[in-house]
Amino acid sequence: MKFDEKDFDTMLESAMSELPPDDIVEEVTPWRKSMRRVIIGLGLTSLTLNFWCLNYILPVIGMVFLFLGYRTLRRANGWFMGCYVLTLLRLVTWFPSLIWDATIYNRILTESSSSVFLIAISLILRFIGHICLWQGIKAVQRKAGLEEHAGGAVGLIVWFLVLTVLAMIGYSGIIIGLGVIVAYICILRSLWTLARDMDEAGYMIDASPVHLPDWCVTLIIGGILAIGLTLAYTFGGSYDMDWQPMEVSGDEEAAEVRAHLAELGFPEEILRDMTDADVLECKGAIRVVTEVRNHALNDGRRVQEKKKNADGYYSFHTYTVYDVKELQITGVAVELPTEREHWKIIHHFRWTSHPGYFGTECIQLWPAYHLSKGWGQASDFTGQVLYDKDGVTYTSPYISLGEETFTSTSMFWGQSTSTDVFAEFSMPDDGEAQRGYVSYTIKEMQDGWLVDAWINYTHGLSWRQYPFRTAKQQRMMTSQNRVGAFMTVQDALQFNAAEEKTQVIGGSEE
Repeated sequence: MKFDEKDFDTMLESAMSELPPDDIVEEVTPWRKSMRRVIIGLGLTSLTLNFWCLNYILPVIGMVFLFLGYRTLRRANGWFMGCYVLTLLRLVTWFPSLIWDATIYNRILTESSSSVFLIAISLILRFIGHICLWQGIKAVQRKAGLEEHAGGAVGLIVWFLVLTVLAMIGYSGIIIGLGVIVAYICILRSLWTLARDMDEAGYMIDASPVHLPDWCVTLIIGGILAIGLTLAYTFGGSYDMDWQPMEVSGDEEAAEVRAHLAELGFPEEILRDMTDADVLECKGAIRVVTEVRNHALNDGRRVQEKKKNADGYYSFHTYTVYDVKELQITGVAVELPTEREHWKIIHHFRWTSHPGYFGTECIQLWPAYHLSKGWGQASDFTGQVLYDKDGVTYTSPYISLGEETFTSTSMFWGQSTSTDVFAEFSMPDDGEAQRGYVSYTIKEMQDGWLVDAWINYTHGLSWRQYPFRTAKQQRMMTSQNRVGAFMTVQDALQFNAAEEKTQVIGGSEE
């Protein structure tokens, strides 16, 4: 069979009648693929959705898109090389802070002046990156012999400056905010159109040679972040307590005071947990008031009861039953032998069942003298935490214990500034009978006032939170008792000190 020249041309045209697949085209013309990645990265790194941690996840994905896009374009001209270097710097400086935010130590950075410096560096890098993108597009257009027009890139620079100014003045309005969002969408659309037009004009770049494919780079970046977060949650989710074996008291006077307090009704297991110094402050005690309550830090189980009323109709009553109440809180008040009434208040807690997770714990006190003008503060706050393991009792001081001023947000009262007493600590996961106490002394300022002393215990239910907050940080932010990974139980010791036979009154619900 013979082919003439006409037959050969016909066969060649038929073979080239179909365009190659898009993935092949993108490999041959990497400009389109790379610019699309850059534009998607710009959109995701500026997108803020404050739910499901998308305000962190989307920018991370966006940074990977930016890095991969500029990695291919870095040999096109010096400006795109600058974009690549700046994006790499942002990755190197930002990712460690992402990992750091998964630890309890993140507040050291956020509450220090260095945080302002880091934010300023990040803004400067982004601003310079936008300028490099603008000049890089213009350089490509000159090289391709096209008219220089990069309005979208210029708009990106102006938009970034406007957004920075709005953030600095703390603007929170809706009208300008919507305008900023619409403007950004228009800017990204303009850049997308510009990239498409240049690709359709036949512009070609030489893709920079790479030793690792994009999917491999993405896995490496994701792996580093995943390993870093795992280590952060494992080793940075609790306080480093100073646990020491409890020394056996050899103080005879303290032993006598303990015996006397036990006769007055002071729980002996709590006496054993108290330091000799705290026990000796109760020397010559007149009377002891005690109240014990058990609290649940679980969701319980829902129970529905069916009842038939007098009319023959059935009604259903649904309620929650707590089969386990993990936390026992005991309030103890000891009247001291002084001319005018003095009471030593002890708030003791004990985990009777393991809650499943120990991270950070917090005690917030509302002392009796904060809640009524009939009492005044007569001593500093003292206490310690304890646990048992292999027959040995270990003790540690609190990480912090004292008054702190803070601003919280309430559902009904909005923002308010308060000064309360806080104690921070962590409990070991492998011990048992985790417990502790806080004590202080009040003095009578006016006759006839009730003793009303409150303890709010905040427990971290899970490590699954980002950025990581401590129990104290959470309690300072809001007065709600169940928020996210935290739960707070409240307990009160309330009694009329003027009665000879003192009875506890009121209190909080279990």
